[in-house]
Amino acid sequence: GSAARITSPDATIAVEVTTDNEGRASYRVSRAGRPVIADSRLGMLFADAPKFERNLAIVDQRTRRHDEAWELPWGERRHMRDHHNELRVTFAETSGAKRRFDVVFRVFDDGIGFRYDFPDQPGLRRLAISEELTEFVVADAATAWWIPAFEWNREEYLYHRTPIEQVGDAQTPITLRTGDGLHLSIH
Repeated sequence: GSAARITSPDATIAVEVTTDNEGRASYRVSRAGRPVIADSRLGMLFADAPKFERNLAIVDQRTRRHDEAWELPWGERRHMRDHHNELRVTFAETSGAKRRFDVVFRVFDDGIGFRYDFPDQPGLRRLAISEELTEFVVADAATAWWIPAFEWNREEYLYHRTPIEQVGDAQTPITLRTGDGLHLSIH
């Protein structure tokens, strides 16, 4: 497989994006050299197009730095700073239609965000996503605070507090605390 890597501006958080020997895309996150998110899948399945989950290769990677500040008229903080490093990883199929997609990671000193970007291309003019393959494999044992997903009144539930392995289909955000006190929120 192939790999791409980026760190937060202060180098505390690192994200590595890879493909395995079957061409499946994944990512992992570490903080201060310790795994936080272990190898976790990336990808989508489409209702109206062939599967887009294997036979992928990283064909391009681009990075950029961003540092911008602005003032808020109200709120908890008056001054805000958007300081992150960005990694755009382009995946392409190694055979067939050779469709492409990007995953764009933004890595801040206190967390990460990422999104998928499907450029207009032959063989992928319209997208009907049937399943998202994105995973969040938490590296350490953790306690989770969560509420069930897919219920008609899901916003009205009291939060469950359970070991992470007892979490069912969860509404986001879900909050986790590892044994060493690291807090994660996935949304």
